[in-house]
Amino acid sequence: MQIEHRSFNRVDLLAVAGRIDAATSPQLRQQVEALFEQGRYRLVLDLAQLEYISSPGLRVLIEARKRAREWKITDLEGGDIRIANLPPRIKEVFDLTGFTSLFEIYADVTAAVGSF
Repeated sequence: MQIEHRSFNRVDLLAVAGRIDAATSPQLRQQVEALFEQGRYRLVLDLAQLEYISSPGLRVLIEARKRAREWKITDLEGGDIRIANLPPRIKEVFDLTGFTSLFEIYADVTAAVGSF
C-alpha cells in the first residue's frame, strides 16, 4: 500500500493505492493518527487506486470517522472523513458492509475537498 499526502488550508488529502489489509492497515492508521495529533480532523481519502480492502482496513476507516466527528469547531462545523473516487469493486464492499450510508462519497477529489 502507498499513501500520498497533500495538505490544503482546511483539508488533508490521502491518496491510498494498493491493498489495505491486516498487514498494511496499521500504516494507514498511523498516518491518520499523525494528522489528528496535528489538529487536522478534515480528511479526504482518494481511493481511486485502491485494489482491495479487508475487515481491518474497514475498521481503520470507521474508527477514523468516529474520532474525526468527535472534533467540533461549532455545532455546524467539525471534522469528518470523506471518500473520493470509490472504485466499483470497493463500492461493492462498502455496500455490503453498510459503509456507503456512513460516509459521504464523492465522484472526484475536487468535490470532496470542496465539501468542507
